[in-house]
Amino acid sequence: MPTIAVVVPNRNDSRFLLRCLDSVLNQPVPPDELIVVDDQSTDDSVALVRKRLNDVDGARVLVNPVNLGTAATVSAGFAQTRCDYVLSLSANDLVFPGIFAHAKACLSRSPGLGLWSALAWFVDEADRIVAPHPCAVISQRESVFSAAQCRRMAYTIGNWFTGPTMIFNREAFLEAGGFDTAYKGLADWITGLVLASKYGAAFTPEPLGGKRLHGAGLLSRTLGDPASLEALLNVIRTRAPREQPQLFDDALLDRFEARVRFAAVRSTEASRLADLAGAVTGLRGTILTLIDRAIPAGWKTIRVALAFGLLRPFDLWPSLWYRYTGGMLVRLRLWLRS
Repeated sequence: MPTIAVVVPNRNDSRFLLRCLDSVLNQPVPPDELIVVDDQSTDDSVALVRKRLNDVDGARVLVNPVNLGTAATVSAGFAQTRCDYVLSLSANDLVFPGIFAHAKACLSRSPGLGLWSALAWFVDEADRIVAPHPCAVISQRESVFSAAQCRRMAYTIGNWFTGPTMIFNREAFLEAGGFDTAYKGLADWITGLVLASKYGAAFTPEPLGGKRLHGAGLLSRTLGDPASLEALLNVIRTRAPREQPQLFDDALLDRFEARVRFAAVRSTEASRLADLAGAVTGLRGTILTLIDRAIPAGWKTIRVALAFGLLRPFDLWPSLWYRYTGGMLVRLRLWLRS
């Protein structure tokens, strides 16, 4: 069986940190190692985690000498483990029973893959399940995809990863340079696409992670600032092709930008369409401005749907099939199982 470590980056997340750690430790098949890397917290996180992990085999706490930020903190944790695969789990997220059993069984049958991932639920601040994560359900059974297949899916479907379930090949992750801090909240998406496009990936259509709904996460902050987001997209267009030219050609970058811009619309419930319209050139920018002016701000669903049709017309069919229909089939299967 391959070995799996969990790296938990933390900064002032004591409110959720113990629940995150309990979800990792209370597994029928636990991980082989658990590393919490504290990024100079000013709350009581370090004291809490040291007390919780006292006498837990394979668990340890590291404290950054200075504040490094999330991406660099994760990479520091990866460098400290010697396990074959590593899950980077945000301190405010959690995992559900069976994640490591599924991952180990799958990766033992297909060694050398770039990463393994599964589905996730959104959970509220009380750990209650709110809704499915809207990722693409790329298969209705556990499947392994070649590097070439992953490159095609990145273009035709987009991103199919969920942060709380992305288990990376450690050597491949470090060889790729870890999470690039320049990519901010999109670093895990881009690293996942790079590793999948080089080494292939496995997917399990089971909801095995919980993504916390709150506005303070790195991804939420990245998507919520239109000016910063546009600067980030320019950085990605410049840097990503150098890192993986087989994947990031002009055609994929155009689609990637449209998908990220729509993710910002959805994340902000279309409240900042005017800012986005200023960044989109040509007729599409003009139509976004008209949508913002003509459709009342309270009609959030309509505004988001119109923005999707304008920004991502190429994703209409893939979204209907892989996200909505695929998600309904997963929920039906879970209901029949229960």
